[in-house]
Amino acid sequence: MRLSEKLGALCAGAAILPLLVAALVVLSQLSLHARREASETLQRDVRAASAITEKRLSELRLAAQQFADQRAMNEVVNDLVTNTNVAAAGARLQDILQRALQDYSVDFIIIANTQGRVIARHNDHPAATETLTNGDDRNALAERALSSGQLVAAAVIERGARMQTLGLDLRAQVKLTNGATLDDALMIEAAAPLLSGGRLAGIALIGQMLNNTSKPLPGAASLQMPLVAEIHQTLYRNTEEDAGAIIAYQNAIIASSLPSAPGNQTAAALMGTLSDPAKGDEVIEQGNESYATAWQAMKAVDGADIARLGIARNTRALAGATPAVRTTLLLIAAIAVLLAGAGGFFYGRALGLRLEGLNEAVMRWSVGELSAPAKDRDPMMIRWLAGFTLRDEISRLATSLEQMRESFRQAIDRMRRR
Repeated sequence: MRLSEKLGALCAGAAILPLLVAALVVLSQLSLHARREASETLQRDVRAASAITEKRLSELRLAAQQFADQRAMNEVVNDLVTNTNVAAAGARLQDILQRALQDYSVDFIIIANTQGRVIARHNDHPAATETLTNGDDRNALAERALSSGQLVAAAVIERGARMQTLGLDLRAQVKLTNGATLDDALMIEAAAPLLSGGRLAGIALIGQMLNNTSKPLPGAASLQMPLVAEIHQTLYRNTEEDAGAIIAYQNAIIASSLPSAPGNQTAAALMGTLSDPAKGDEVIEQGNESYATAWQAMKAVDGADIARLGIARNTRALAGATPAVRTTLLLIAAIAVLLAGAGGFFYGRALGLRLEGLNEAVMRWSVGELSAPAKDRDPMMIRWLAGFTLRDEISRLATSLEQMRESFRQAIDRMRRR
C-alpha cells in the first residue's frame, strides 16, 4: 500500500473515531433521558390519580353524611330504636334507600344497628342473622365506624355471601387471561353514624364497586363516574392518548380505562391481565402491545395495603418523539462521519502525495538526473489550502532538498569547467 493511501486511511480513522464515540454517548444519554422522563411522567400521573381517589373518598364520605343527616332518616331511625310503628318505619326506610341509591350513584346502601346487625339494605329485607361485624366477611370499615362513632371511608374487599345478598356477585366477576375468574370485589365505602336522641343508633354504609368499571355515562357527575374513568378524563383530556388508569387486586387487573386493544371493541386494554404485586412499576405485555405501569397502594381503614391503583401508558406513547430524534441524530452522525472520513482521507492522501513527490525527485537524483526539482506541490492542496499547507516540515524539507540539488548541480558544473 502506498504511503498516501496509508496516511489517508489513518487520517480518516482519526477523524471518524471521535465522532462515533460522541454519537454513541449522545444516543445513550438520549435513551437514558427518555427512560427517566417516562418514569417521572408515570410517577407524577399515579400521584395525581391517588389524589383523585382521595377526592372520590371525600365525596363518598360527604354523601354518606348527607344521607345519614336527612330528617327522614332521623325520624325512621328514631322509630326503629323506640319500636314505634316498626313495620311502617321499615317500609319507609326501604323507600329512602331506593331513592338514595340513585341520588348518590352508589352500588349498595346498608343500615346496621349498634351491634352490627343489618336492619335494612337497598335491595331486600335482610335475614335476622345478617351482620357486618361477624363471620369471615365482616366489614372492617363498619366495625371502625361503630366503635368510634365517626364518619370513615376507605377501600374494602367484599366477598362471599354478602356479594350475593347485595346482588353484585355476578357483576363483580373478572375473567382473567389465565382462564381463572376473580370473584372478590374491591369497593370504596363510607360509613356514617346514625344518631337518635344524640346517641349512636347505628350506621349507614354505602359503597361503589370498582371491578369491571371503566366507561362513564354521558353527562355523569363526579360521583356517578367510574373512578378509573374520572382519572382518565382528568389526566388525559386528549382521547387519542394511549394511556389510562388501572386498578389491581391481588395479581390481577380488575378495572381499566385504557383504550381497547386493537381488534377488541368491548374490553378495555389490560383487563384481566396478571401483574406482579411486588413491583412498584413494571411493563405488562398484552398481545403485540406493551404498557409501562406505575403503582401506588390503596389502603384499607387500618392502613394496610389492600389493592393497587396504577397508571399505564403504551410504551410507544411513552417513547414520544424519541425515535424521531434518534433517527435524526443517527442521520446527522452518519453524514458527519462520511464528511469527516472523506476529509481525513483526502488530507492524509495529500500529505502522502507530497512526500511521494519528494521521494520521486530524490530517486531521479540518485541516477544523476539533477534537473528534476524537489517541489512540494499537490495541485488540490495548493488550490484550496495553499497558505496553510506550504508552511510545514514537508515544505521546509522540499526547500532544503532543492537547495542541496542546486548546490550539487553547481559543484558538478564547476568540476566540468576545470
